Amino acid sequence: ADDYRVGKKHNIGILTMVDKEGKFTDYTGEFSGRYVKDYKNDPEYKDVDVDIAVKLKISGNAFKVEKYEHTYPHCWRTDKPVIYYPLDAWFIRTTAMKDRMVELNKTINWKPKATGEGRFGNWLENMVDWNLSRSRFWGTPLPIWVTEDGDEMKCIGSIEKKKKK
Repeated sequence: ADDYRVGKKHNIGILTMVDKEGKFTDYTGEFSGRYVKDYKNDPEYKDVDVDIAVKLKISGNAFKVEKYEHTYPHCWRTDKPVIYYPLDAWFIRTTAMKDRMVELNKTINWKPKATGEGRFGNWLENMVDWNLSRSRFWGTPLPIWVTEDGDEMKCIGSIEKKKKK
């Protein structure tokens, strides 16, 4: 999200340097085709982070290079590393109603009161637009049908309606 905001602010656009297989794209030059992380438990896998750090140091583009241990997100089902990258998505602009929702929340007689002022109130105060089309297994399936040429989209809400089309 921070990368997107900075790119938008400075008119950079979206740079996607990793493909859906988890490999660097051609845009990355000598690193293209290499996996960002070891997804396959490959005994021959060579950590690309080291090669990138060495290249940056040799070219004089690294301020400091050091090994730093930190947590990294992993899929809870497969225990494989998770990579976040931009995808097309559908959003509901919940932020358009944020002020009104915060105002109405203050009129609710919450039991316990801390729920409305704390957890739920904090959630409303920090609201972002709702990604309704998440690509993970818990995402909301959207009944959007798109023509092969991509010129037309239809939302069909039932099998019966689909049969009529």
